[in-house]
Amino acid sequence: MAITTEDKQKAPRQSAKPETEVKADHSSKDGANTVEIFPLRSYQDLDEIKRRGGPGYSVSKRHADQLIQAGLATDKNPKD
Repeated sequence: MAITTEDKQKAPRQSAKPETEVKADHSSKDGANTVEIFPLRSYQDLDEIKRRGGPGYSVSKRHADQLIQAGLATDKNPKD
């Protein structure tokens, strides 16, 4: 059975993206497990470009430890 142009027009369109997109949330809801880090080099984190010398931002302790160990960020404000 061949699909005609009419059938294609009647069929509901499916988007390429899933309707419910789940984003990883690296920050914790409570402040006890979050750390403020400062970028030492430019990198992409949480779908944003973090620039060297840019403002600090809060992430979970585990994520902060990974970035610090990789040499991308520090938990000490380099401007102080």
